[in-house]
Amino acid sequence: MGTKQGRSRQAQFFHRLTYVILLNSALFAAPPSVAPADQPWDAGSGFAFADKPKKTRQALSGIACALNAKSENICLVAFDEGVEARFVRVGDGVLTPLPGGITLGAEGTELDAEGAASDGSYFYVTGSHAVKRKDQICSAPPDSRHVIRFKRDPASGLPLYSQQNAKRPDGYQDSERLLSIIMAQSQLAAYKPGSACLGAGGLDIEGLATKGGRLYFGLRGPTADGGKAYILSVDTAGFFAGGDAQAAVSTVTVGERRGIRDMVATDDGMLLLVGPDDVETNKNVTWEILHWSGDVRDTQARELAVLDLSKVTLRACDKEIKPEALTILRTKPAHYELLILSDGMCDGGALRFKITR
Repeated sequence: MGTKQGRSRQAQFFHRLTYVILLNSALFAAPPSVAPADQPWDAGSGFAFADKPKKTRQALSGIACALNAKSENICLVAFDEGVEARFVRVGDGVLTPLPGGITLGAEGTELDAEGAASDGSYFYVTGSHAVKRKDQICSAPPDSRHVIRFKRDPASGLPLYSQQNAKRPDGYQDSERLLSIIMAQSQLAAYKPGSACLGAGGLDIEGLATKGGRLYFGLRGPTADGGKAYILSVDTAGFFAGGDAQAAVSTVTVGERRGIRDMVATDDGMLLLVGPDDVETNKNVTWEILHWSGDVRDTQARELAVLDLSKVTLRACDKEIKPEALTILRTKPAHYELLILSDGMCDGGALRFKITR
């Protein structure tokens, strides 16, 4: 039976072995499948648009929220049709569209807004900078190559206008320099407009977040080998001042055939909404929520949940579910309460999820 000391060492060895096995099982276990807490939230009569109203209502693609002085959660919502952004008050199970909105860019153009963010002082919106999906030369419409910011009124949560009848909010800036910054990065230079179409690995920005004085642009395409997606970040002040943008490219593991569809800052990093990349054969890939540290050198993201959308009931105005906008409703020690909105659903078809941290 061996000595008492030998049996003790043997017990310690098996204890350590068991710990290692359990630790590795936790690290490599599949993330839980999480269904929404309820069906799509009510938005009353929804957003009203003069041009292509139903198609535009089905094109919500970005959201940026912050509490105002009354502790109301006021959000900018962006659409990838037209150039109008709108505002909404987020309640408990209800979205209330607010009067008015803002025109981003020039009337009659197509910004293809795909991401929105707010640092509390400013709202930010980015165009997709995407190339065409079905085009012999994979052309890149210049209308989508804009990154816009304007000041936010902390009292109301809406854009800040210090002058009556002003056409633009205070601090309105429209930069067209992001594409040149992207093309200056060694990891992305090969994907210049004309090199690949959308649906075949072409350039496409879908996510936007802000944290620590930097803007983070999440790419749906191109993607890198090994299930990695690209995140480009720039110094916000330098970018809009036309100075040194201090650009950095992060290559983050998000899973095979996936790209970034949206992102939002947390107290300890960022949440990434990932889903099918731009390759058309990957349409049936699942949607997931990941946590990334936000460190530009970090290549790993931790899987938190697979989104189970199987029991979501489409309404009369809805076409399909394509999660493209993410915001945090509440952060608890053990979980996040998230609101996820979809392209293809009227007014975003907002769904609430409880995701373990």
